[in-house]
Amino acid sequence: MLSRRDVLRAGLLTFLPVGASCARPKTVSWPRRTKYEGVDFIELFPGDADETAPLVVAIHGMGDKPDNWIESWRTFPAKAQIVLPRASTKYGEGFSWFELRDGMTDEELGAEVGGAEEKLWKAIAKLAGDRRIIVTGFSQGGILSFAIAARHPGPVVYAFPVSGSCPGPLLPKNKAHAAPLVAFHGTSDNVLAFKWGQGAVNAFKEQGNDATLKVYPGVGHTMTPSMRADLWAEMQKALPLAAAH
Repeated sequence: MLSRRDVLRAGLLTFLPVGASCARPKTVSWPRRTKYEGVDFIELFPGDADETAPLVVAIHGMGDKPDNWIESWRTFPAKAQIVLPRASTKYGEGFSWFELRDGMTDEELGAEVGGAEEKLWKAIAKLAGDRRIIVTGFSQGGILSFAIAARHPGPVVYAFPVSGSCPGPLLPKNKAHAAPLVAFHGTSDNVLAFKWGQGAVNAFKEQGNDATLKVYPGVGHTMTPSMRADLWAEMQKALPLAAAH
């Protein structure tokens, strides 16, 4: 369960063998900017991917914007369609997914996160069609990744929250099935404390779900190169699941 104070501070020409088809794969011009259900997306297609490739949704944090993530995700070392949604509420030089107010109760925070997740999910589902989804996100994006894993265990094959947690009202209850997840969190996070990410993972596990926490001693509220490498390695292992329609 999130601490109100901590979350209020929270805010990435080959030769063909004989008999093989000579048809070239469809090429997609990217980055591509699109809009689904009122949500703006930036779409990337590393590895010669197209709209039939496994779909990865990467959700930015508070005060950030998807434009800042293009260069890092451009180098993703696998064939996948990477989609970067943008929050709608202006916050500093970037955007925020949900409102954070001093003195919010856990129920109020759960309602804010739940409303943001519902709006974002409608857009993701429209973009995805019948494809299954891998979701990840940092900070507010990590919070939404937990919520999406809890609410959509069918279409979501794996969630990878980074420096996130989950409000109590959105955690799985009564042995409810959730999407499997691997979370990443630094022990020195002074924005969204490590204990809140750990608590969310434990809450998923206590309900019988597949949830793992990767711990980074001394790391604060950031994604280090080591964390990114681990995240991408875990995502690559999940891609075949997303490819299976």
